[in-house]
Amino acid sequence: MTLTQVQTTATVAPTGSAVGVARIYWAIVATIGTASFIVSCGLAVTQEGNGGWLNGLIFTLSYFTVWSNILTFIMNWSLVADPARDGTIFRWLRMSSLVMITITGLVYAIVLAPDANPVGLGVYTNIGYHYISPWATVLGFLLFGPRPRFRVKTVFAMLAIPVVWLTYTLLRGLLLVTPPPEAPSTQLGEPQNWYPYPFIDVNDPSPLIPGLEFGGYAGVGVNIVVIVFLGLLFGFIFLGLDRALSKGNKALRSEEHTSELQ
Repeated sequence: MTLTQVQTTATVAPTGSAVGVARIYWAIVATIGTASFIVSCGLAVTQEGNGGWLNGLIFTLSYFTVWSNILTFIMNWSLVADPARDGTIFRWLRMSSLVMITITGLVYAIVLAPDANPVGLGVYTNIGYHYISPWATVLGFLLFGPRPRFRVKTVFAMLAIPVVWLTYTLLRGLLLVTPPPEAPSTQLGEPQNWYPYPFIDVNDPSPLIPGLEFGGYAGVGVNIVVIVFLGLLFGFIFLGLDRALSKGNKALRSEEHTSELQ
């Protein structure tokens, strides 16, 4: 049996006219995510009092929401090009994007939305970032796959990008920076040790689990454990769905791939 035959019998992906439907779907979702990112960057560099366009852009690019959306729309565009995409890099980034964007949607809806007050064009980027991109991407995964693509090691590899973001965030928090007006801050317009979300704010971390309230790095550490647990939980959920929706087939080993994300 050739490698092509192996992949054909093991892959669940759109075929025939469904390929066009999948491409249109992914193109719409990717366009919304891309447009939300471009508009939010435009707002960041032009906003009055942002400390200069570069400062405004750096703050915008410091949010986990933005990282997860960038990765997600890149993956969605890759599926526009090839709805049956596969490869070692694709599997890792696909799992990472699914978990990261799901956490973005859930954390925003449960933790951040009650205190959020977007205005102007920010209303639309907020909808794109936190509502359309997360849930349309998950729905697309359920409808179109492709699968099976994930293995147990893919779940743990998924943690790499969030760990890089977290390391960057905590190290940057050691510096005194002046946030733009729209960024959450402890002293508006004043230099401060800044963190993008209250649950990783070393100054006064908000507990993700009621009752587990600690100050400083201890509180942030507890919250990080909670987030890592959620990430792994969703990773294994996507792994289970990947197998269940492909009738129990397991993803082939990396050396058996016949297509790589270029």
